[in-house]
Amino acid sequence: YMKTGRSFVALKYAMTLDGKIATVSGDSKWITGVKARTYAHRLRSWYDAILVGRETVAQDDPSLTVRLVEGKNPLRIILDSKASLPLERKVFTDGAADTLLVVTPQALQEKVRAFADLPGVSVLTAAERDGHVDLSDLLQQLAKKDVTSVLVEGGSDIHGAFFDAGLVERVYAFIAPSLIGGNKSRPAIGGQGASTMEQKVTLQEVTTLPLEPDLLVTG
Repeated sequence: YMKTGRSFVALKYAMTLDGKIATVSGDSKWITGVKARTYAHRLRSWYDAILVGRETVAQDDPSLTVRLVEGKNPLRIILDSKASLPLERKVFTDGAADTLLVVTPQALQEKVRAFADLPGVSVLTAAERDGHVDLSDLLQQLAKKDVTSVLVEGGSDIHGAFFDAGLVERVYAFIAPSLIGGNKSRPAIGGQGASTMEQKVTLQEVTTLPLEPDLLVTG
């Protein structure tokens, strides 16, 4: 944050041994056990904000709070380029924490105003890149709002976008001793990925933490 002028980004996900975060139907509850999920909520309390994409909110309707532990709820950041989500989702209505909806100039202004009128909800317009939110621009705008750190808990596409853009500084990978299989099941990180093994990203300063029956790998 201090060196780059943008928010520090950590990627957090729970996956099976074969690297899946959801089945082909999108079912993901629950990959890990109670200990791992409780620790994940503790992670949320350490970060200024938690970020997910439109699909996560549309499919799971999550609260994105720290309800399993004591601590502060992070700012909830939702990426929705066209402001197409329903206004009735929990993150916009439960009042548990503030929510920032991130859109691009292509969003319908009438819908944007409707979101901005909701209590505890604000809207930020970020630059557009290839039809999606320009993540670098977003992180710079967040830094100006004193959001020093962001925990990304989005789906495969959001993870891949941050990964491809080289914006991830830390990874929290919760690994469950289970298998889903399937070519069309959701991988932990989508996007373009590395084209050669020389381009693969290797974590540094790696630590592991048993959270029976699961394992947390951090680096």
